[in-house]
Amino acid sequence: SGGFFIMADTTSIDEFPADQYRKEVTDAMPTNPMPRDWAMSRWMTQEVGVTAIPPSAFYDTQNVHLAQDLLRFAYCKGDDTIMEAQ
Repeated sequence: SGGFFIMADTTSIDEFPADQYRKEVTDAMPTNPMPRDWAMSRWMTQEVGVTAIPPSAFYDTQNVHLAQDLLRFAYCKGDDTIMEAQ
């Protein structure tokens, strides 16, 4: 199996209730309050039905702010699809 990732700039998206989601706390999030990319990812999962990976999960605490306007989307494929693409 394999896949690829696409990073999306979410700077222009301000129509989600960021404050509502940033109040949530999870054991996995890198900082408190919840970073914007985490909040948007949770909102998209719950309200839109699409799950994105918050890139700040891979950042050091001091650099979490660098990922605030990004989301990472995974596109995973099975071996059959990968072999067909060769």
